[in-house]
Amino acid sequence: RARVSAEMQRRNSDAGSGGLPVQLLDRVFEPKDGAQMLPFVEVKLRNAFSVLAGILSNQAFAFSDTSLATLIRRQIDEAMSQIEGTAEQKAVLSARHQELDSVVQQVEQRLGGVRRCTTVLRNAQP
Repeated sequence: RARVSAEMQRRNSDAGSGGLPVQLLDRVFEPKDGAQMLPFVEVKLRNAFSVLAGILSNQAFAFSDTSLATLIRRQIDEAMSQIEGTAEQKAVLSARHQELDSVVQQVEQRLGGVRRCTTVLRNAQP
């Protein structure tokens, strides 16, 4: 019974506190008492601003990292698009491309043969 009472008291004090510290819960604000509470409020504000500064610094770092990466990618894309080879280099690249195309066609033909074989074998099983 005491445990339930203590739990209810704890819940009621947290819900009605509005985030106020224990020292300020059941008090009406009086400006003359402000000097007594100032150190406590200052500590709370410093902690809050410290957390805020950490969050903002993380977000600023993430933004700068993303911005820098995007800028570098754009510059690399622009530099790559401006690269032009000589006629000889283009001919070599074209020949290599044709060679790779023929390899792709051979592989596709072999793959088709393998698929036909597996289909026949699957259908042949009792």
